[in-house]
Amino acid sequence: MTPGEKQRFKGYFPSLNVDAAVVTAESTNVYNCISWTIGVTNCWLWPGPTIQQFDTFYRQLGFVRASNGPIAAWGQSTSNMTHGSIAGAGHGPRSESKCGHDLRIQHSLGEFTGSTYGRVLAFYGRGLALAALSATVLEAMMKHMTATVTTKERSAVKRVASEVDPETRLAFRATFAAWKKTWFEGGLAISSDPHTRAVGKEFDALVALGPKILPLVVETLVDADNFLALQLYDALQPDQHLIVQYEPDDERVLGGEQGRAAEVVKHWLASHATPVS
Repeated sequence: MTPGEKQRFKGYFPSLNVDAAVVTAESTNVYNCISWTIGVTNCWLWPGPTIQQFDTFYRQLGFVRASNGPIAAWGQSTSNMTHGSIAGAGHGPRSESKCGHDLRIQHSLGEFTGSTYGRVLAFYGRGLALAALSATVLEAMMKHMTATVTTKERSAVKRVASEVDPETRLAFRATFAAWKKTWFEGGLAISSDPHTRAVGKEFDALVALGPKILPLVVETLVDADNFLALQLYDALQPDQHLIVQYEPDDERVLGGEQGRAAEVVKHWLASHATPVS
């Protein structure tokens, strides 16, 4: 770790031996801790806030609760899960964590215990009865389930968004930029739960603009890097049929938040009967 990284991570985890921690990958918001526990680096995965949702998510990938295992699930409580780490072959002699948007590091398991991630609440090991869900199967599922927004769909969204009045567009752009700037500030840099971004004065200011900004929100979701804007879309969308949510045992969850954002764009366009040709 660089001196700056040591200082930052010591603030997150006071018990972390920053001199012994090993950086294995740089910061990125493409994938997070849960993604890395199953070897995925192209999308941001989050089962939900409860340990039951973690159980369901990992079970579909061939992992079951165990007294010990390579995957450790962290939380403040069983209804407030926070993190996942991985150990074993390919991850060095200790545990390895992709800390939200921040670095991926090797560390001793107990060094993360504290107010940030809480403590380890469960371990998961490979279930013999579920062994058919191999890495090859997971890779094939990921390719199948990850949705993408086409060029024609991008153009169609842009046309609808352009119909929003100029004053609203101006207010949205400024306020959205202010909110986006907070997504990975401070402790949010290591938070994998997308819902932690649905707070603060910047978010409240966007919600106050009302559903009229939905075309502009959808326009931001065309860019996969803006997947956290799903929290704003979900808060503003009055039609429950146009909110895309997946249960943790739904294969489509493997498309990550980026895949869900693409599906929202497609559903929203279909509801507007907007031609994409």
